[in-house]
Amino acid sequence: MWKAVRENPRAVTYAVLMHVGLLLLLVVSLDWTPDSVKPGTNKPIQAELVDMSKLRKIEAQKKLEQQRIEAEKRKQEQEKQDKLEAERKQKAEQEKQRKADVERKQKAEQDKKRKAEAERKQKAEQEKQRKAEAERKQKAEQEEKRKAEAERKQKAEQEKQRKAEAAARQREAEQALQAQLAEEESLARATSALSEYIPYIQEKVQNSWLRPAGSPRGLRCVIRVKLIPGGEVVGAKVVKSSGDALFDRSVESAVLKASPLPLPADPDLFKHFREIDFNFSPD
Repeated sequence: MWKAVRENPRAVTYAVLMHVGLLLLLVVSLDWTPDSVKPGTNKPIQAELVDMSKLRKIEAQKKLEQQRIEAEKRKQEQEKQDKLEAERKQKAEQEKQRKADVERKQKAEQDKKRKAEAERKQKAEQEKQRKAEAERKQKAEQEEKRKAEAERKQKAEQEKQRKAEAAARQREAEQALQAQLAEEESLARATSALSEYIPYIQEKVQNSWLRPAGSPRGLRCVIRVKLIPGGEVVGAKVVKSSGDALFDRSVESAVLKASPLPLPADPDLFKHFREIDFNFSPD
């Protein structure tokens, strides 16, 4: 029965309305007036109330039937929408699966190409290494031949040059010793000069230094200074931070402001002063 209603809702609606109309005609044609309110009595209002009650009941039944039909229509429409939504989801899932299959095939193809390319590169690298190894062996053989020839020639003149080489080595050793002694002496002088001039440099830098606002006391850092002849500063950088970036920058700025810095008058010592590190501890 309900299947017929769902398939032909309009026809069912017409049939229901027709039956309701016939029922109304039947109700109206009947004489519902009680004997107690027949014409000539004093209570006509009661008959009218009974008729209205019947009509309201019929109207209520009609309204319920209409609501049922509308509910059935809404249910059919919802089922239709649900079916369409299910079909849409199924198509979307199929499309998603199709794309996944395409991507999987593409990835497999790309992996295959990458593998082939890797194998080609590996073979090319192996061939390159083989050729390089062959060239290396060839060069090694040529070098061995060259060395053998050089040794043969060297032996012919070895005795002649032995005394001259021994004398030359002796002179070189003496020169090296003298240079070492001179370097040690210069280093000792430079060490002494550094010990003497570092306090002057620290003092001049501190005189040019301005404590940053809010900077706590007790901070210290190590700063590296690059100098040119005359003591001019060409670079200043904190190499061991105080932990306070503002303090570090203020020290770098003070070094640049203090330029030129005091240096020894001996120009031979300047090479030891091209780049110097010193502690800066204002407190």
